[in-house]
Amino acid sequence: MQSNFIQTRDLRMHYLQVGTGEPLIFIHGFPETSFEWRHQLEHFGKRYACFAPDTRGYGQTDKPGIRCTRTLLAQDIVNFMDALGLEKAAVVAHDWGGIIAFKLAIDWPERVTRLALLDTLCTVWIPMGVHGYWFKAAPHPEELFAAHHAGFIETLFAGGATRPMPGRPQSPWQGLDGACWASDDVVNEYKRAFADPLSHFHAISYYRDALPFHIVTPDSDATQGERFEFLDQNRVSAMWNHPEGLEAHPLYSNFLDYGPEDRHKHFTAPVLWGYGSGSAAGDASQPGIPQGNPFFDQFSRYFSDLRGRAIAGGHFFPEENPTATNAVLDEFFAEQPVG
Repeated sequence: MQSNFIQTRDLRMHYLQVGTGEPLIFIHGFPETSFEWRHQLEHFGKRYACFAPDTRGYGQTDKPGIRCTRTLLAQDIVNFMDALGLEKAAVVAHDWGGIIAFKLAIDWPERVTRLALLDTLCTVWIPMGVHGYWFKAAPHPEELFAAHHAGFIETLFAGGATRPMPGRPQSPWQGLDGACWASDDVVNEYKRAFADPLSHFHAISYYRDALPFHIVTPDSDATQGERFEFLDQNRVSAMWNHPEGLEAHPLYSNFLDYGPEDRHKHFTAPVLWGYGSGSAAGDASQPGIPQGNPFFDQFSRYFSDLRGRAIAGGHFFPEENPTATNAVLDEFFAEQPVG
């Protein structure tokens, strides 16, 4: 496995590379780096040309310190492909990588041959993802990452911090049951990568700036039959800081949308939605596409050739359970050639 750098149109990007053949790009989630994909690169590098970049602000890729948008982050992947001379590729993405990959596929469909989205989303936020509101409530994220960036990583990947994390409203993370799968080496790798204050800046900007929350209301007189009410940072911050807690705020029940400009678009190539059995969608014994609320229904809204698969594990199942993850991806890619 090679660790490389490449200069794109406006970023020096670090990436891991292995194998030859049809190209396959892996986009990591938050707060991970390309290191997330070590198991998949070893497995799929035997058959494909695999590339796993660190996205803007993470790992060893440039951290320019400017506000992020989904379009900017997806353009980064287009520029990465251009710099490598890749006309098109299959894409596998997890968590925030999936948000980027969705925008890539929906706006540059000619560049993506097929898409695997792992425990991620398209444009509809699920209310139980309370960190999405916290990130917009300055200065809590800035102060938490400055003082507790190591404990934050320990909490996410090892179930708890050596130094206790603060409670709400300072932090939405106090301990995660079952999140004890990561070895000390894995935890230390992510602690090292997330120690850079510029990574904190970009992590916050991804959520605060690139996910502009809107209330969606059906309206037969509006364009595409829906109208949107933008919730600025102050209104979302007020939700998080509600004196009785976020869940008591009257707007909390809304499934907010951060990409209303995309809600009429479609991607027609094959798509896999893989979700963890311990995630919001989760039941590994019930394969298929969960339905019944706007979060679940967003996938069928955008993708005409969609299949869903539960994968045993929590949110970080590509690392927690790589054997099951790779098996589901193998099945998806075996349907027809990747290219």
